[in-house]
Amino acid sequence: MYMKIIITEEQYERVAKNPNRLWILRNYPLVEAGLIEIINYVDPCRFETYEKYERFFFAVFMDELHPHFYEFENFDYDGVESELKDMFYVESTEAYSDGREKCL
Repeated sequence: MYMKIIITEEQYERVAKNPNRLWILRNYPLVEAGLIEIINYVDPCRFETYEKYERFFFAVFMDELHPHFYEFENFDYDGVESELKDMFYVESTEAYSDGREKCL
């Protein structure tokens, strides 16, 4: 038995026609594991502002994913990084604010 999922045309455009988002979704277990590792690795106490934290956080996140995309010839690095920022904005801001509360 299969479950049918009904999505809007906008959702279809956002997911199915976006190669960057498709790459992330196809590799989601790797992306999710990388996210957890980066949240534990990056210390928010080292950054004065969220903007500086975010820049470093997603640069390290992309480095974590590098072994999985470096062989793709036309890989859109900036596009995937932008999609990751959109998809994991809440997680990164929560990690920053929770971590900053624990700073001395």
